[in-house]
Amino acid sequence: MATIGITGQPGRTKRRITWLQGLSTATAISVFILVIIGGVVRVTESGLGCPDWPLCYGKVLPPLEYTAIIEYTHRFVASVIVGPLILATAIVALLRYRHDRWVWVPGVISVPLLIVQGLLGGITVLTHLPGEIVALHLGTAEALLAVCLFLMVASYRTPIARVSEVRGDGSHRWAIAATVGVYVVIISGAVVTAMGATGACVTWPLCQGSAFPMHHLTAIHMFHRYVVLVLGILLLYAVWRCGANKGGDNTLRLLAGLTLLTFIAQVMIGALTIWLDFQAHWRALHLTAATAVWAAAVGMAMVAYLNARTVWGARASEPAN
Repeated sequence: MATIGITGQPGRTKRRITWLQGLSTATAISVFILVIIGGVVRVTESGLGCPDWPLCYGKVLPPLEYTAIIEYTHRFVASVIVGPLILATAIVALLRYRHDRWVWVPGVISVPLLIVQGLLGGITVLTHLPGEIVALHLGTAEALLAVCLFLMVASYRTPIARVSEVRGDGSHRWAIAATVGVYVVIISGAVVTAMGATGACVTWPLCQGSAFPMHHLTAIHMFHRYVVLVLGILLLYAVWRCGANKGGDNTLRLLAGLTLLTFIAQVMIGALTIWLDFQAHWRALHLTAATAVWAAAVGMAMVAYLNARTVWGARASEPAN
């Protein structure tokens, strides 16, 4: 798939989609969908719908049973769609973009992450869904999504200039810090589920009218809400910095706005999940929104960082007067 310049806005060149851009975009989307299906498996308690691994009841095809079909769908998407896409993207990145480490390094990293993720899925089933393994499985899936998004963004920005120092107005640093914060929020939510504390607090924003409940499970649940509060403020500040960045481009502003909207939606869905008695579809939507915030924040941080590199690299290459 050739890359051909065509006339666009003044000072810019539009390009046709390359093989790497197409593959990396499809891969990131498929991994996002896989994470969502994994969330559906968890909230519908379908993790043992196929009690063995990698087969389902010793067969290639599952029985026509609700939980078995849900679990099998998760495995099918992981092995038949996501796996080949990640491998193909990594091969293209390594063979055709060896000059750009921002492209081939995440491509290479995605392969062992994929293997670890698959093994964790098998261990989760074979050990009958221990909470800590389920949380680790989710954390690895979100990390794999981030790496795939990293590669996707880099594929649209390659070649990326090598600079000895990244400067700018610092918005990229806040965006990176906020992205780490979002990951911590997701992991803390996974811990709540793993500890069986999901339904410990049945009111929102307080927990049974208390800001600091003393019972073990309610304290775990409420701790997650405080993590969301503190790191949510950090995320909002990063969004403001990136959205107001005069040196930023429209893509960065778009991602900042998307991060803001998904975060607001996530908070509202979290509250509705509690108010509506933790119904399965609301819990699945809660995880979907959290993953959407994560994806938007990763994209925002990556674009902000590459913008800072581009601006500083351009300034450093300018001849002195």
